[in-house]
Amino acid sequence: MNKRSLVVVMAVFSPVVWAADFVDTARVVSSTPIYERVSEPKQECWTETINTPAQERSMGGAVVGGVAGGLLGSQVGGGSGNTAATAAGAIAGTMVGDSVSNPGSANRSSGGAIIGGVAGGLLGSQVGSGSGRNAATAAGAILGTIVGDRVANPAAPQAQQVQRCRQVENYHEVISGYNVVYRYNGREVTTRLPYQPGATIQVGVNLNVLDDGSARDAGSQGYRGRSEDRRRDYRQEDRRGED
Repeated sequence: MNKRSLVVVMAVFSPVVWAADFVDTARVVSSTPIYERVSEPKQECWTETINTPAQERSMGGAVVGGVAGGLLGSQVGGGSGNTAATAAGAIAGTMVGDSVSNPGSANRSSGGAIIGGVAGGLLGSQVGSGSGRNAATAAGAILGTIVGDRVANPAAPQAQQVQRCRQVENYHEVISGYNVVYRYNGREVTTRLPYQPGATIQVGVNLNVLDDGSARDAGSQGYRGRSEDRRRDYRQEDRRGED
């Protein structure tokens, strides 16, 4: 007694079906997308304003300039005029030296430096006599100029624009495949495809014939003939199953 069984194999990745007796067409019953959650990190950047501490002004240039200016002023006149010239030279030298050693101070007010220098020079002139008075006057003028400038032009924090960046996770769903159910020969088969099929797909059909040996002794032409007959039979059975 002959016994025959049917094995259906998907033939969707290659036009050649391995160990298949023939390729047939099956009707697609359903196709459901398979979603996969993936992450694509991205960088977010923005600009913000921060206040940086004020930079302290250097006093070295102001002192050197004040001493040089005081020495030059002390060469002018005599008596109280000499003292005044010394103070004026020290004030001017201090202001010039401070500007040279601290560039970017074009908008600074000079009123406080002048007032402070005059007051410091007057106080210094009350000390000693002769060359000692001139030295005290110059020292007072230098110190007064520096103090007056700092009081009139207080150091303020500076606003600075900086860019900040950070990496954030960006999750989204993508379709990684499709669960496909197709019907063939009255059976529903489920498989997974990397793409969405249409209304039909191709399947490879393998006929495994188990009998008393007559099939094995038959020629290849006769076997192909039986395969064609069985294909027609399966198609008719499939159509009856759909009805």
